[in-house]
Amino acid sequence: EFSVGTYTPDAGRTAIFSGDRGPQLRMEFDVLPLRIPYVGMLGAGFSFSWVKLDGKLCATATCDENDSLDDSGRLRLFPLAPLAVLRVDVLARELGIPIVLTGKIGPDIIRYDVDGGSSTGSGTVYGLRWAAQVALELDFISPRRAASLDADWGINHSYLLFELMGSNITSGTDFGDSLTWTVGLGLTF
Repeated sequence: EFSVGTYTPDAGRTAIFSGDRGPQLRMEFDVLPLRIPYVGMLGAGFSFSWVKLDGKLCATATCDENDSLDDSGRLRLFPLAPLAVLRVDVLARELGIPIVLTGKIGPDIIRYDVDGGSSTGSGTVYGLRWAAQVALELDFISPRRAASLDADWGINHSYLLFELMGSNITSGTDFGDSLTWTVGLGLTF
């Protein structure tokens, strides 16, 4: 899966980088070896994201006009997540409705790097990530071309996706996003 979306760190970082929502660029690889009859596939995945926020630095976390400093700052985040994945594809496989639903959960690991003013530094924070995805399989648009992709390249299915993600990493730190989204393209081999 390749997707792009927003990312707004909670609490004080939102104030420091107010108005900048990312972008978040995300890539995910899933391996789904188990098929549950009339439900879908079960497996594991790994997600990697890159987020860059730019903004004016502030003297306080509230960051109103009186607190704004002339210094600019940059925050780069590298969220990583090994995930347990359940892909419910019974609608597409059994009923011919090209919708696939996916649930994901796993540890959330965010490596961060802050540049600017006295906020320069880096580190890693940990938490729990969850995600819910709705995907539209594109095979129905041209079944002949979909079969050709499968025969020539081994691409079984392609789909457009919308994913909501959340993390509890926000408790005690400012780097997690309690609710964010991405849209993108996925391929199943």
